[in-house]
Amino acid sequence: MKQGIGRPFIDDVLQIPDLLAVLAAKDIRISVERDRLRCSAPVGALTAEFRDQLRDRKGDIIAFLNMASAAAAQQPAVIPLQPRGTRTPIYAVPGHIGAPFSFLDLSRHLGDDQPFYALQPPGFDGQSEPMDRVEDIAEYFARQIVDYQPVGPYVIAGYCSGGATALELAKILAERGADIPCVALFGPLHPTTYRELSRRLYFLARGSLDTITREIDKLPTVGARLQYGYDSLRGHVQSVLTRLLKTERPVAVDPVLASRERLKSTAITALRRYTPVRYARRVCIFLPNRAWLRSGAAPHRWLQVIPHAEFYFGPPGCDDFRMLEEPDAPAIAAIYRQAMQKAECPG
Repeated sequence: MKQGIGRPFIDDVLQIPDLLAVLAAKDIRISVERDRLRCSAPVGALTAEFRDQLRDRKGDIIAFLNMASAAAAQQPAVIPLQPRGTRTPIYAVPGHIGAPFSFLDLSRHLGDDQPFYALQPPGFDGQSEPMDRVEDIAEYFARQIVDYQPVGPYVIAGYCSGGATALELAKILAERGADIPCVALFGPLHPTTYRELSRRLYFLARGSLDTITREIDKLPTVGARLQYGYDSLRGHVQSVLTRLLKTERPVAVDPVLASRERLKSTAITALRRYTPVRYARRVCIFLPNRAWLRSGAAPHRWLQVIPHAEFYFGPPGCDDFRMLEEPDAPAIAAIYRQAMQKAECPG
């Protein structure tokens, strides 16, 4: 998937739903006709950058629009990314952006025999209000999963800030008698990441530096690298301080963008308030690489409530903040399969 220099960082990464929302805000309408994308736009609205995005991400956009159409007839929270297969189905909670599409690359690389369902939180559709308690979100997902598939087993997964909700969801289902052979947490953020200012600042700053370093390595001259490094660091520092101090945040006027911004803010509030509880069943924690242990995400703190958690690591070059997307999705899918085989788990 093509990435341009200066692509937004962490919670501003342009997922397919966000890209479509940005296009809609400019009155650029996208639809699918069989295997083709159709586009209607005012004169001058479809810039070269937007054309590149549509061309380079055509397959993903078509898949997302088809998925959204199919999901309209399903439970509002259960999005079937890959409904076929005989293995234990995975129900996955996305990060605070709330985009179920963020699991699509991973679901593809897990294969045709692995059913995979993403969970869409309230508020993502722009029609419902987001919830500000992890326990309430987990309860909502539990009802939706049981309505969709009354009897387990289920593998519960969570990504980034969705890891806390996934753990709470697994606890609720297990207490009600469901068979939960495994909880899979991908790059889970411990609530203290957003609760402690110094830790959050370190986490955001380190991620910015890693992103800048990767982009600098692509530039041809020393002068270009120095200029890009200076401009990027200054911009990222201002952005981080703005998010932390909540000053001068841009207000999205488009209803869909405004809804997504409200969902992000509410999800972070829910995570900050949440205190994880002890969970005694099997939990596998998948980190993008070993350096993530020092990222500020505090993965070791999960051991306080999951003392027997198993840790698995992606390759050294795995992108910390896009570990489930191409080109890193195959490596993460491989270590997930290894973890399941280790316990002779059918998932």
